[in-house]
Amino acid sequence: MSRSLWLCLCAVFALSACADDDDPGAAQASLDGGATADAGAADLGGGAADLGEPDGDLPDALLPDAEPPGPGERGPYAVGFATETIEYMAPDEAEPRPLDLHWWYPTDATEGDRVRYGNLLTRPEVFGGAPPRDALADAPVLVFSHGNGGFAEQSYFFTEFLSSHGWVVVAPDHTGNTFAPGGGNPPIYRFFELRPTDIIAVLDHVDALPAEHPLAGRLSAARALAGHSFGGYTTLAVGGAGYDVDGLLAPCPMPPESDECQYVVASQDRYRAGFGDDRLQALIPMTPAGANLFGGDPGLAGIETPTLMMTAGRDATLPNPAEGDPLWAGITQADSLRLDFPNAGHFTFSDACTLPVPVGVGDGCDESFIEPVQAHAIINAYGLAFLRRHVLGDETDAALLDAGGFGDADVVRSTPE
Repeated sequence: MSRSLWLCLCAVFALSACADDDDPGAAQASLDGGATADAGAADLGGGAADLGEPDGDLPDALLPDAEPPGPGERGPYAVGFATETIEYMAPDEAEPRPLDLHWWYPTDATEGDRVRYGNLLTRPEVFGGAPPRDALADAPVLVFSHGNGGFAEQSYFFTEFLSSHGWVVVAPDHTGNTFAPGGGNPPIYRFFELRPTDIIAVLDHVDALPAEHPLAGRLSAARALAGHSFGGYTTLAVGGAGYDVDGLLAPCPMPPESDECQYVVASQDRYRAGFGDDRLQALIPMTPAGANLFGGDPGLAGIETPTLMMTAGRDATLPNPAEGDPLWAGITQADSLRLDFPNAGHFTFSDACTLPVPVGVGDGCDESFIEPVQAHAIINAYGLAFLRRHVLGDETDAALLDAGGFGDADVVRSTPE
């Protein structure tokens, strides 16, 4: 099998977009989350919410006599949502590259503006434009990277869940690689580089929020990254995986003829340097791609950050023998953990299967697969436990990570050999 960047993308390129091409509303890159903003400053505090004066008291679920949430259960906080747009200079781009960012965060609000994810799905459980909790301080941050042809809110079961437990989550639309293309529509092979640099730009923005940003001064230095499919590749890349650049160059004649080969030759030094970012304390790639890209020295051994890899035994888009298994075999970081869901498909790790018309039938979304709600509870429970341990130093869920005890019949656990 050729190892060129273009051919290595074939499996990723097969990932369906989460929208109906005939739906004119789906063809608009809408940010109708009830909160809009100019570049660099999200408007998280306005909107139609009549919130009164938050007193900062703990919600009933956190009072001493209350039962804490069980594994995978939503946390004690309501979830706010807002959007903003930032720009940065990507490699070899003549103009600044725009990124629409989508934020989830804990709030004391009981109402807010309407939230519509991807201009497709209304979420009355989430309060657009609501202010962050008055007591929010030193909040950890998780960045989420969507799949090829997806959109930032595609796995809201996970992003909302984390925010209900006190996390701030931010997810970019990877401009030009969503179901509503934009940004000049770069060729697909360019996104092997643009996606990691997008995430680095998001991390830079989170670290330098302007004083007027409602989350400024409320965030800790704790950072984690998760992603699905092409977003799983992105997670491994920013986590420090090294590329087999010589293998990528091998199929290209000299001088290079195709646009793809010209790109590989021109960008090879950047790929040799990699896109790793040492601000991350945990990685959660879900059904990732990239087995034919990462290699050489250090390859996946270059990841020094604890990694929770989740894969699907019935994944038809990125099958385990081609992607999940070789990717996991290359990870050597001792605190890492793999969860394989034998009866899950590729779209189990998104909300594609819970839409009124599921888009992943045959790859996670029919009755022969694990129930999405059941799978999501396991993903959430392990994801939160892993983040608590490796980002916050919190051993509340140590038993789950070390010995299981939740969802055992539906997952196979393994650690690096």
